[in-house]
Amino acid sequence: MKNILFVCTGNTCRSSMAEALFRDMLEEAGEELNGIKVESAGICAVPNQPASKQAIQVLREEGIDLSKHRARPLTKDMIDRADLILTMTVNHKNAVINMAPEAKGKVFTLKEFALENNNIDEILDKLAVLYRRLYEKRDRILKERIGEIKALEKRKRELQREIEKIDKQIREWEQEIEAEFEDDKREIANLEKQIPSLDITDPFGLPVEEYKKSAEDIKEALKKVLDKIRKK
Repeated sequence: MKNILFVCTGNTCRSSMAEALFRDMLEEAGEELNGIKVESAGICAVPNQPASKQAIQVLREEGIDLSKHRARPLTKDMIDRADLILTMTVNHKNAVINMAPEAKGKVFTLKEFALENNNIDEILDKLAVLYRRLYEKRDRILKERIGEIKALEKRKRELQREIEKIDKQIREWEQEIEAEFEDDKREIANLEKQIPSLDITDPFGLPVEEYKKSAEDIKEALKKVLDKIRKK
């Protein structure tokens, strides 16, 4: 294993940090891992973009200078010459395989490859078989019961039409009832207008003018109370 390629989206954050961090680890390992080459690229990278400020800051705290990094778009040549391709997400992995289907056996997500029991592809293949079986069962059941399903759908449409008719009839009845009450409602409204307000307005939180109005209202009512008391 001589060439390792890290892949993310823009090659300015994750894969650039992975490349720099792993290169630093290889240097610390010394002769033991001498000869391994590391590079990174982005599926949607803009050429020559610098690493993000945050990535530079984080690696600076690790004692690694990322300021000279420049983004590179992923190419078929990079995929072909890599012995191992480590992506940051499953979507990145799938994108690499779409670009080069023959590379499937050497493409993993970083976390996937880091697992001791690296059988993710095997699990995914089993899942694909189960999903296919599920869809086939569903299609078979639908075909077996298509007549019953169509009958139920027809009945559903009939019931919906019936409900719409009932709703329309209810609305018409409500309108007729309201029309019958119009004269009475008008008379009630006229009578209610003749009844003076029995409340003293609460001026709390309002401008001082409202307090004055309430005070005046109270004074007028008190005068009438006093008159009634006098008459008794």
